[in-house]
Amino acid sequence: MAKVTGPLMSIEASGQFAESIVFDKRGFARGYAIPSNPRTNSQQETRLAMKAAQTAAKHLNATKRATLQGLLGYRWNAALLGETLGVSLTNWNAANAEYETMGDGDRETVEALITTLNLPEQIYVPEYETSATTGAAFYAVFLAYNRLIAPASPVAIANIGTLFT
Repeated sequence: MAKVTGPLMSIEASGQFAESIVFDKRGFARGYAIPSNPRTNSQQETRLAMKAAQTAAKHLNATKRATLQGLLGYRWNAALLGETLGVSLTNWNAANAEYETMGDGDRETVEALITTLNLPEQIYVPEYETSATTGAAFYAVFLAYNRLIAPASPVAIANIGTLFT
């Protein structure tokens, strides 16, 4: 970016000029660009996973948040979401597959938690047909939490309700 002094023979400039130059309030000029948002399938899948994981993570109780903050510092939420999703959604996809095949008793425990928290069964993102199961999102965050607190003893699936409020 070039800083403009006296742009266009004036003391200051802001806004757009003929769809070729854009001036901001700081006095910088840049070329005009139309933002692109291709909404590819992969991009939408990642947005859905991020929204679902964040929906679950925001329900962690204060004690568990403090535990993560003590272990990971002030960026504990970013570390938790990174561990939940994994590189190219590997951890997310593995947790979803595991959730789909888990036993009825464990699955009912997770679904009871979702009901207790009064959350919808599915999570959606705009302009994307596929949805994420809320229970699978909570299970993915549960697994990530257990990986992050290792070597401390992990929380059992029967006690998943102690993690979230």
